[in-house]
Amino acid sequence: MKVLWLCNNAPGAVRSARSGKPESQVNWLDHVLHDLRAQGVTLRILYRGGGVPGQIDEACSYVPVPETPAHIYQPELEEAFRQELRTFAPDVIHSWGVEYHHALAMVNAAEKEGMLPRMAASIQGLCCRIAPHYTDGLPVRALRARTLRDFVRHDSILVQQAQYAQRGELEVEALRKLTHVIGRTDWDRENALAINPNITYHHGDETLRDVVYPSRGIYARCRKHRIFVSSCSYPVKGFHILLEAMAIVRKAYPDAEAAVTGRPFLAGDFKSRLRQNGYEQYLSALVKRNKLENAIHFLGHLSAQDMKQAYLDANVFVLSSTMENSPNALGEAMLLGLPCVAAEVGGVSSLMGDKEGILCAPVNPEAMAEGICRVFAMEEKAEAIGAAARSRAFMTHDPAKNLRDLMEVYRLLSGKER
Repeated sequence: MKVLWLCNNAPGAVRSARSGKPESQVNWLDHVLHDLRAQGVTLRILYRGGGVPGQIDEACSYVPVPETPAHIYQPELEEAFRQELRTFAPDVIHSWGVEYHHALAMVNAAEKEGMLPRMAASIQGLCCRIAPHYTDGLPVRALRARTLRDFVRHDSILVQQAQYAQRGELEVEALRKLTHVIGRTDWDRENALAINPNITYHHGDETLRDVVYPSRGIYARCRKHRIFVSSCSYPVKGFHILLEAMAIVRKAYPDAEAAVTGRPFLAGDFKSRLRQNGYEQYLSALVKRNKLENAIHFLGHLSAQDMKQAYLDANVFVLSSTMENSPNALGEAMLLGLPCVAAEVGGVSSLMGDKEGILCAPVNPEAMAEGICRVFAMEEKAEAIGAAARSRAFMTHDPAKNLRDLMEVYRLLSGKER
């Protein structure tokens, strides 16, 4: 079977093949790629990014797609994809996501080549549903703020929200043409069918990075009262809500701290102030107002192994997003048996129920703080919640089951059913 993948970013296996060196920044697609190659599938991977076409091995090739703005449709990409479809002649076309403009280009190319019935798109996030919630919890002064960096780059929080809305329009156009989608939550199923009632929806859970499967968090080894958050880079991740919650938590637990991935947003000197965007400027003001300067630890960009250690070091994982479908970070935290507090938004409740973690009202610092304090107060008894989360996550993110489900979809699309 020949399968064409369209990916938002290069899998680690592709980056490793390009550089000739082992790649530490593997992602969840690498696990799926490894399992699928073991099935004897011939793969061609199209991905956003640089480089030149190449091979991972005889059965797996890759081709870069120009990394242009995600919200602007590129008609020339459609013709390039048509050429790829003619050359590779796939039995199945699989787009990992519909939230970038290239997904619509592939849908249009497949339609013109008569291959649309052989195409499926996995729903990752849905920009058309995320855009209205992009700025939830932010005051007007934060929305209007523009730093020098924002002015130079013609960027701001409201511009970013508008671009999400534009991506959502392209996404809706793609979903209205597609005949098959793969999803994994009640939320994405309901939204996909609302956009296109005639679409065939296939349930397919996600397999996560392999490094998180064999390990388990232990309370005695964690850093007590440490919160781990996987991202603070843009408003929909809700780090501003977490900072407000921390101010409340620290009244009961003065040593509470948060560790977060990504570059530091606190402006310590003139050069770092020049790099700040409007959202980072608002986060910095929140940190200063709530006296959290010594309570936020920036971990930088982590390898898969270091990310796993960041989870294991924490007392609790917090998902503060204003909207999500099925966040992989929550799945990884659950697989590691970490107690989790998550805003009940989008598809989150399809991953974790109130027996496997603490679900709290969205955009509600008080509710989030209450959930975090509950975990801290449990001490080692919180391991029971973590164990329930781990059991649930092993069912959701079971690599063998998920591979079987994916192969069944591929066989159906290709007409090569058993």
